[in-house]
Amino acid sequence: MADKKKLNAPDWSGVKRVLVIVAHPDDADFTCAGTVMQMARQDIDVTYMILTNGDKGNHNPEITRNQLIAMRKIEQRRSAELCGVKQVLFMGEEDGFLQPTPVIRKRVTREIRRIRPELIICPHPDRYLVGDGYINHPDHRNAGLIALEAIFPAADNPMFYPDMMDEGYLPHKISQLYVSGHDEPNIEVDISADAERKVAAILCHVSQFDEPEKAADSWRKRWSETGPDGEPQVFERFKCMKFG
Repeated sequence: MADKKKLNAPDWSGVKRVLVIVAHPDDADFTCAGTVMQMARQDIDVTYMILTNGDKGNHNPEITRNQLIAMRKIEQRRSAELCGVKQVLFMGEEDGFLQPTPVIRKRVTREIRRIRPELIICPHPDRYLVGDGYINHPDHRNAGLIALEAIFPAADNPMFYPDMMDEGYLPHKISQLYVSGHDEPNIEVDISADAERKVAAILCHVSQFDEPEKAADSWRKRWSETGPDGEPQVFERFKCMKFG
């Protein structure tokens, strides 16, 4: 459990638009779905950016690559709708081989300048090992790196991509960054009231689970913490950075 003394409640005053940048369909649902639900209820416009096409996310040889890509888009859109997300961007990079190339950095920068979010949520680029039994997917790490390199120095510097200026995509500086999976979170969002809806959002990704109810039970156990009143609580935690 994170050190409660170091954790603060989120501040979304002045936040009208949020961009969530992740590697795969379902990543946002695992990392920040509860937070996104609360944002949507406060009339904050949330966009999901899915960097890869998710074409490696199933071991069934009878499903073709193109079928899986189509399935995962449908699943992600259903989940996003459940969370109150109005727009999902599929960037289409190959699953399993995501790299912070100049091409994808430019594409992400263009979307940041177009959407002009005050707050971006992305994965931690330095998270290699999780617990005692999970090696973090390289796409997760590289999604974080792509996001950070697009945010700074590219998105708010007019010297980067002058052709975008001609297209009307002017420089944009975000005010807050939330990094999920960070070892030193400093904010937490109490999603206890939305925990079951978060489970439902994850389970929209039916291609990912052979035993969905068994998986859901394991999430509930892993997420649950005992509150001061003895009741179970569920949190999503982030490293928050603020920019003037």
